[in-house]
Amino acid sequence: MKRIFCIAVFAALFGCKQIPIPGLSNSGGDVEPVPLSDVRILFEAPAFAGQQVSRAKFTDTWQREEYALFRSPRAQAEIVYLAATARETSLETDVKLKTMIRRWNFNGQAGITWGEEFEAFGRVLVLPYLRPDHACFGFSAEWAPALDDPESNPSKMLFGYYCELVAAPLTRARVNALVDSIEVSRFAGGNTTSVPVPGPIGKGEGSFGNSGYPFLLARGYTSEGRSFVDRTY
Repeated sequence: MKRIFCIAVFAALFGCKQIPIPGLSNSGGDVEPVPLSDVRILFEAPAFAGQQVSRAKFTDTWQREEYALFRSPRAQAEIVYLAATARETSLETDVKLKTMIRRWNFNGQAGITWGEEFEAFGRVLVLPYLRPDHACFGFSAEWAPALDDPESNPSKMLFGYYCELVAAPLTRARVNALVDSIEVSRFAGGNTTSVPVPGPIGKGEGSFGNSGYPFLLARGYTSEGRSFVDRTY
């Protein structure tokens, strides 16, 4: 749901299209492997014990996005951790759980039965759902409000999903335990693995990935409250 900017002359000539905005573009950024020394995402779910974790990261002047793909014969999860890394920069937080879940290729074409959204541990939004052969949940969390951002947008954010090859819904206690096993840490590399992702993340098809990646949620602001650029997921 990227916000569209229309400049009158362009709109008159070409219609309303997404126009590149000076500032928080992905100019100079690139998607690359993540060395263990730079890993941030941990997910210690029992289903992934002993499995390799595929990772990639996108960085530019304003933001860092780490992507992690967890897989085993009976479960799959994809998680993205985003951090605003420049001064007077925060993250635009317009993530709706149903929309976010659907945009992952793994969930895009599946018939989904939605559960009831709830909050875990006071700051993680969780939405359970069922696919025909998987019990799943999506989640998102945001924290660390950017200094002097008049809209109090966060500087850090995490979202993704977990799906397990079972027919019955996951219990609330099980979901809470799984959410509690997700961690963001600068010292994560000593407790996990990091191998290259087996293909493009941003493609619009396949069993993993998300066509929105990199999400480019960084948003510039001034302490007087005048936003000079805006990007939203």
